[in-house]
Amino acid sequence: MKRPLIPLLLLVTSSLAFGQSMPPPPPGYGTMGVAPPPSYPPPPSVPAYPNSAPPPSLSPGVSSPSAYADPYSAPPPPGAVAPLPPPSSGYYGAPPPPNTYGGPSSNGFGGPASAGGIINYNYLEFNYRYIQPKNKGLDGANTIGATLSVALMDPLYLKFGAAWGSGKGTGIAGATNDNYDFATVQAGIGFHTQLIDPRLQFVGEAGLVYASLKASNTAVSFDDGAIYVRPGLRFALTDAVELQMGVTVSSADKYDSKILDFGGYFRVMPRFDIGIGADFGDTTRGFRGNLRLRW
Repeated sequence: MKRPLIPLLLLVTSSLAFGQSMPPPPPGYGTMGVAPPPSYPPPPSVPAYPNSAPPPSLSPGVSSPSAYADPYSAPPPPGAVAPLPPPSSGYYGAPPPPNTYGGPSSNGFGGPASAGGIINYNYLEFNYRYIQPKNKGLDGANTIGATLSVALMDPLYLKFGAAWGSGKGTGIAGATNDNYDFATVQAGIGFHTQLIDPRLQFVGEAGLVYASLKASNTAVSFDDGAIYVRPGLRFALTDAVELQMGVTVSSADKYDSKILDFGGYFRVMPRFDIGIGADFGDTTRGFRGNLRLRW
């Protein structure tokens, strides 16, 4: 009987010792509405999505998104609507800028046929001209020359030109087998104005011209300075074709006092033209080819 009682006494003794080491529970523990002891962690907080912003991001370099809007809230009122542009101010209705294809040139010559400025008063022209004197004592002369036109305030422009050539005598008038030199220099001022059609312009020039022919036979040599006036027309047949004609009247008495000229230019590059023409004067007639650079 003593052996079974010994283990029972040990078990009761250990239970009493363990119960004395545990702290007593707080009053009301286990009852609803009573807070747990401070040794327990607080309950987690849950954000009230979607009406509040999410917590800031804990990852470096990552920003938190903006506040969420209530998907069930009413949409915002519509904003003001911008008025439509007028028909002529849009990209397809606006006129081309000046000095471009389809736009007016800087000299005021507008219209569809002036695209690219085929009629222009700023240009440099080089020409070859074959002159046939009506004096039977002289053969024809091959000449080269250049013309510079500079536009001033609308509608004025300046014009300068020079040419030089040489030929041979035919044995008549004592110029047998002798070469002769022929040169001209001119300087003038002109104006231009539009006529009925915007593609058609009237031009008028006035200035000084000097012509010189030097040969071994003094009977056919001369130096002659004169005042000249030249009214003329310039017509843009197409965007790339220009036609010209004019009449030059001068006070010369040893050189051409009246010259009727015709010419045409054909655009081969945006600012480069080639041309041909003919001149018919009192003492000479000539045929020419031109290279013209516009700007």
